[in-house]
Amino acid sequence: MKYKNYKSAIHNFTHSFMSIDYLKSGRLAVNVLIDLYNLGLEPKTTFDFINKTIQPIDAESKESKQLMNDYLDWLPDHFDSHNCDLTKLERLETTTWIDFDKAFSPPRMNNAIEFTVNAITKWKADGRNDEIIEMSQNELIKKNYLKLRIPEWK
Repeated sequence: MKYKNYKSAIHNFTHSFMSIDYLKSGRLAVNVLIDLYNLGLEPKTTFDFINKTIQPIDAESKESKQLMNDYLDWLPDHFDSHNCDLTKLERLETTTWIDFDKAFSPPRMNNAIEFTVNAITKWKADGRNDEIIEMSQNELIKKNYLKLRIPEWK
């Protein structure tokens, strides 16, 4: 096990979690943010994968819990593939958010909306200092998914 491998493993974990990607779960973190937005709440949530909590409480649902559990189920294999010892992971919190006020329809794509998904993952392993990974990714979805949610696999 090399400590430097944790950074790569957690970077890939964060990227998968924040993406509109069904490879690890039929549920999407972006939909959790869309749900908060539709409730008139700040579209920002934190998943604590060590303590198995989701904040704010308004983000907790059957779907968001399934999303967390799917990623927790994947974590051992993912860490093994990066030659990381999961038992030495002390902290793994991913916060995602979207500023929907900055979303826009690209030219000639009136039925679509583009926005930026942001993520910060705070992690700690092997008794070392806390680390932070930050990333952003642009996503393009049908405009009506802002109300209906992006389709998910059950």
